[in-house]
Amino acid sequence: MRKNLVSLILICLTASLLPAADQQKAPAVRQDQKLLNFAGRLLPWYPDSSFSMTSDMTTMTPSGAFRLVQVERKCNSRMLSGKNNLLIDVPAGRIWLGSAARLPEETKKKSFEEVKAFVGSFLPELMMRNMRMRSRVVWEVPSEGPSALIPFDLMVDTGFGETRKHGAITADFSSVLLGAPYPYDQDPVEFRRSLFAKSDLVMWDHPSDKARVTIVEFSDFECPGCRVKWPLIKSQLEKNGAKVAHGMVNFPLPSIHPWAFRAATGAWCMSEQNVGHLVDFKEHFYNLQRNMEVAMVRETASDYVTGLGLDEKVFSSCYLKEDAIEAVHRQMALGSSLGVQATPTYFLNGWMVQVPEPTWFPDLVKTLIAGDEPAVSIAQ
Repeated sequence: MRKNLVSLILICLTASLLPAADQQKAPAVRQDQKLLNFAGRLLPWYPDSSFSMTSDMTTMTPSGAFRLVQVERKCNSRMLSGKNNLLIDVPAGRIWLGSAARLPEETKKKSFEEVKAFVGSFLPELMMRNMRMRSRVVWEVPSEGPSALIPFDLMVDTGFGETRKHGAITADFSSVLLGAPYPYDQDPVEFRRSLFAKSDLVMWDHPSDKARVTIVEFSDFECPGCRVKWPLIKSQLEKNGAKVAHGMVNFPLPSIHPWAFRAATGAWCMSEQNVGHLVDFKEHFYNLQRNMEVAMVRETASDYVTGLGLDEKVFSSCYLKEDAIEAVHRQMALGSSLGVQATPTYFLNGWMVQVPEPTWFPDLVKTLIAGDEPAVSIAQ
């Protein structure tokens, strides 16, 4: 499992600017059942997880109120256990999955133009210093009605152009956040399930009109965790046949995986000809993962496509060309908009799963095939 650059940047933001949660929380926090139910369906699912609120702060701004809530999960996964920041934009009816960080106190006294300049300088500098990634902040984001937040987009340079990640500052200039805004009046599981059903970015390598379960996989060809977890996912496709559909969405991490983006465009181009060969293509690169180099990706992909009987000229006219690059950037932006922060990340009927294990993952698939939902435990 590899964290992406946004999660690492947010760790730096939180550590440097946000006061310790234990110093902020009230002696007793009312357990908001609606919010905890939402959080249990929004955050990655893991068996025997329990959720409770450890802090809940409401702040008024000239544009309305926002709530910064910390939800603590306890489970047997070290990666998933701990506190999660959720920010609720009350007038907009959106809840942000990600991290919020305090801006310096003097920022509240600055003009909007001064705050824009500070954030526009600080975030790119932080990303370059910690992840060696170029980025820029774009403020010209269309308004969607009343909001306690001022949105921006963080445009991250992938080496082949830019991909988009969402961010915002609070209207009182006290906090900045990066993450994924979800509609608070919609079930997040159903929201994601509906989104995938309509999206043209999911490469359905194992489609089925009779599927009771859809698995949408966000992965990276250079990611060791993706290679290690793939046999577990594949075994469920083989075992359950038409009851399970599978689709892949490219989510390369170019800051740590130098050839992943190239392979992702190769996968997109090959799937445009015959998506049924995508699994073969992926497994081929997984088998070569330890020895693959940037200079080898094009020839490796081209030779493999030819060996599958596909049109090499069509592939070459697509590989690393504008349309394919744009498609991969859109796939990356889709993942970011849903809160994907690591590869591999899976969505089973809209339920997010990040660390599938053979001890419980088959039972989760079985539960969903039966038309049931996995259990979520929340504090009373």
